[in-house]
Amino acid sequence: MVMMADFHFTEQKLGNDLVSSISGLLDSINVPNLLWGNYLLTVYGVPTIVDEAAFVIPDDLTQVAFSSLMSAGFLPCNQSSGCPHSDTLRVPPAFKHLHINDELVVSLYRKSDVLWEFEDLRYLPEKNPDIMIASDDRLPSASLGRGRGRFSSHPCTVKLPCAVRYCEALILLLCRDYDSSYETYWLAILSYMLEYVDGTDILDENKLQEGYRKFYHALKQGDPEMYSMLDELRLSLIEERRLPMIND
Repeated sequence: MVMMADFHFTEQKLGNDLVSSISGLLDSINVPNLLWGNYLLTVYGVPTIVDEAAFVIPDDLTQVAFSSLMSAGFLPCNQSSGCPHSDTLRVPPAFKHLHINDELVVSLYRKSDVLWEFEDLRYLPEKNPDIMIASDDRLPSASLGRGRGRFSSHPCTVKLPCAVRYCEALILLLCRDYDSSYETYWLAILSYMLEYVDGTDILDENKLQEGYRKFYHALKQGDPEMYSMLDELRLSLIEERRLPMIND
């Protein structure tokens, strides 16, 4: 597996090796990155279709990251409005993306769009409880019907948000995108986490912050009051100025 700045895309298949190489390339140009999207879900153990390798990066480094990935051989999007990865009605689109082929892409998400309450990625301590390495033994192994699971390569440099912080981010996104077409999307992702990851070594609801935990538990129990709890949390976050404007 080729890593770091000497990596060049030559139509490799989308898989752990390619994801590791992309992450390594970003690391080599000092662009901190966290795995995101459906690929992240499969590492957590969620069975889902993967059509991208997605990463969250600092806002002000999106252009240098995009340029480096293009220089490495990933393909610019020439499909304009016909590209499903640019369809704003389907799912929240990435800030920028490049193509692996017609269907698969490498996506870059701005931190302020999805993980705005997370610490600055450039100044994270080496051992941070909110971050996991993709080969962490606490992550599940690959299993039929349970996603790809943890990476087997060692050493592994691919980083991801821990499942607890990820669920909190999903709930924040639910609150931000209230009454929009994206609300259903975030709720579906959170439901997958409940179905496939809750109660495993990486996701204990008791470790969620209180406001998030109340809604999470209600969703888990199918409590009809869960939406009023979400509204209560949302209003509290607005009062505390912790929610950015939708599509800001």
